Amino acid sequence: MDTAQVLAYLHAQRDRIVNAIAALEAMGWTAAAKLTTSTAAKAAKPAAVKGPKTTPVAAPISTKRIISPEARQRMAEAQQKRWAKKKRSVKAATKKAAAVAPAATKSAKVATVAADAVKGLRKPMSPATKKKLAAAAKASWAKKAAAKAPAAKAAKDAATA
Repeated sequence: MDTAQVLAYLHAQRDRIVNAIAALEAMGWTAAAKLTTSTAAKAAKPAAVKGPKTTPVAAPISTKRIISPEARQRMAEAQQKRWAKKKRSVKAATKKAAAVAPAATKSAKVATVAADAVKGLRKPMSPATKKKLAAAAKASWAKKAAAKAPAAKAAKDAATA
């Protein structure tokens, strides 16, 4: 296109925009009116320049909350107090368990189990219970495998046919 043609096109476009603005102002719109519709908001944004290898990139929407340093410090202190309270209660319970079950009468293993129970750990599983759980798990796996087998066989047959 020739420069004169480009200028003529831009002048014509400017005239159309001026006429559109005048029509809107005649209906009660003013230039200072607040843009509330999504199309008006989109129109207010500058157009992205598209080149042969570029694509428009949307601005990232940040929903990350910002915490002030003072609030972060208060949170850290509160968490440290919670940890200290838990540690104190575990130590007190361990001392109480040690006082109730003297080491001279019980083996070290029993004392360890008692201390673990105080900390909230589970009681060790007996070998018989482990065997029952293993058998139940194997039965469950076999049941699932049996349910999948007909579907897998049908799919294999369909693929070979």
